[in-house]
Amino acid sequence: MKVNKLVASIFSYSTESEQKVVQSLNSLLGNIEGLNVIETKVTGHYGDPILTYRVELEGKQATAVTERIISKLDKGDIVFLLSTLESRSQGNRIYLRIDKQELISRNRVVLKDGEDVIKITISLKDDIAKFREVLRQIASGNLYT
Repeated sequence: MKVNKLVASIFSYSTESEQKVVQSLNSLLGNIEGLNVIETKVTGHYGDPILTYRVELEGKQATAVTERIISKLDKGDIVFLLSTLESRSQGNRIYLRIDKQELISRNRVVLKDGEDVIKITISLKDDIAKFREVLRQIASGNLYT
């Protein structure tokens, strides 16, 4: 599996520690030295300040981080991802949502459909079939275990 680009983004609400949010993102990506995190300030629906953090990785680094994220998912999430892959993909792109609170509080990488997530977009070099095959190998215990 080869990845062209990986984009990860996360929100930090005014009630959250900005440092913990950024640390959790960095931890998810593998504590990359010199990681360029783009910070943007926005205003929420009720006028509250919200910070967004965005990271873009390309090539080998994007592939390595994708493999890292997938390897941190438990088998149940891998099976769930396999069964919902069609709704999480478009062309050669895959869209994942990682539970932000699970990552911050328990350092666990867990898929979550909903709000308060780390959004990840993975742009594959190949079509989705190779990614699906990697997931099947992981689910059967033949890869990353």
